[in-house]
Amino acid sequence: MFRAARLAAALLLACLGLVFTVSAPASADCTCRQGQLDKQVSKADLVFIGTIDKVAAQGNGFLYEITASRTYQGSPERETQVLSAGGRDACGLGELAVGTSYVFLATGTETPYAADACGGTSVANPTKVGKVEELLGEGTAVEPPPPPTAQLTQVEKVAPAGFARAAAPGAAAVLIGLLGLLVVRRLARR
Repeated sequence: MFRAARLAAALLLACLGLVFTVSAPASADCTCRQGQLDKQVSKADLVFIGTIDKVAAQGNGFLYEITASRTYQGSPERETQVLSAGGRDACGLGELAVGTSYVFLATGTETPYAADACGGTSVANPTKVGKVEELLGEGTAVEPPPPPTAQLTQVEKVAPAGFARAAAPGAAAVLIGLLGLLVVRRLARR
């Protein structure tokens, strides 16, 4: 009986270990170490604050559609995208929360830019923003593009119809109305 209890306890511990091993996030395989912010900034092509508008799964990673509000390094568009790779050893950012602002330290020359957990991207809390501003200054606002300007498009190069031609249908309607009135009056007299 004592032997059965020990065997049951060993099985329980093995099962618990298996559950914790299987449920561990993919980022547990990430081998990078968080570096100093100044080193992360020097490796980044862009440093900006942006709010997540949409998150879409892209292979093992995620593609984020972002509205950039402030830039400290580089020149992201107001509406931009960042891709975070996933999978074993990728150190991806995971599924970031829509509506939340993040400080992105991204690499690349065109959208979608790349970012990962090792690069320093994190929630835009006052502490993180303060540290970035200590290194790079207060940054500049990312303005939305100007609205499109009105363009005059000439439809035809034909001169408009003259007054007589434009008034002819109206004059014809008046004549028909008067003739109809005369006919009705004559019929009423009979």
